[in-house]
Amino acid sequence: MGDLQNQEVKRWGWTLWEQRHWETMPDGCVPARVVARFPSSWRTVVPTDGAEELVELTGAFQYRATAMEEYPVVGDWVALSPDRRLIQLVLPRRTHLSRQEAGRAVRGQVLAANIDIALLVFGLDGGRNFSAGLLERFLTVATAGGVTPVVVLNKADCASPEYIEGVRHEVASIHGTVPVVVTSTRSGSGLDILQSLIPAGVTACCLGRSGVGKSSISNSLLGTETLRTAEVSRIQNRGRHTTSSSQLLQLREGMLIDTPGLRELQLWGSEDSLTGGFGEIEELASECRFRDCSHQGEPGCAVQEAVAQGLLPQQRLEHYLEQRDELAQTALRSQLNANRFEKQKWKKIKTDARRFRR
Repeated sequence: MGDLQNQEVKRWGWTLWEQRHWETMPDGCVPARVVARFPSSWRTVVPTDGAEELVELTGAFQYRATAMEEYPVVGDWVALSPDRRLIQLVLPRRTHLSRQEAGRAVRGQVLAANIDIALLVFGLDGGRNFSAGLLERFLTVATAGGVTPVVVLNKADCASPEYIEGVRHEVASIHGTVPVVVTSTRSGSGLDILQSLIPAGVTACCLGRSGVGKSSISNSLLGTETLRTAEVSRIQNRGRHTTSSSQLLQLREGMLIDTPGLRELQLWGSEDSLTGGFGEIEELASECRFRDCSHQGEPGCAVQEAVAQGLLPQQRLEHYLEQRDELAQTALRSQLNANRFEKQKWKKIKTDARRFRR
């Protein structure tokens, strides 16, 4: 266990959380961190000696797993087999960034794990790059997973000081305490501030739409053109996907996970996920006359009263109600799917049992 206390392991993000859970891992296992994920394999780094290993899952792991959320993702700490060829177990996640998987499937998707800071990147080059609604969703995802959010307003060289100040003000009206960093990868402004937020042992993760400059920021912090970038479409003013999968990168000090641009961000989790992103509404709700107040017309509603007095923007409440309803609907659909799966599983067990008796 002594090797797991050295500075190199801590530099890769190993904390007391991982140390405590490692004590429960089988003897002989090798600790490693997932730095990239492929369709049926994972690339990991063993911090004790810096070796990179391309590994797969044990059959036992796949048999035990009941949901895709349990499979390793970038940022996870895993226990490798003694020969370093297989992932035996995934250590419990300290933090995570999750959403509902895109498409019709009602299931969660973990974007990255064991992150300390979420860099919520928006472009300042106009178009559809910044929106209050998307920022609120990012904040919900980050705070629900225990991750500290930081708003990054990139491409400052494309905007006037007045426009930048207006966006700053809008961010402050949504979440007054979230840090805001204005950057430009062309001029280099603001990048030193970002670097200072990611010291040794800290893992940051970039989230944002395509074309906002996530990969350019990553390259600037790395000091090399490691990640491919592309110009924003001049016709549609939309970004092009240049990052196709997440990967964990070692910076001069900390670490950074670069993720593909998000086309959509459906929420995943319970209604408690809204606490961090809508703290002022949750605080007002504690003063409502009824504990189960829905803030939609009940007498004695402190939230509605704050809106009437101009203390809470109407749009802010509408976005809160929209996210709350979305989470409730997702939870209901997920439960129905789980019940259907359970019925199908027991039906198959009974069928197999009848065949065995024959």
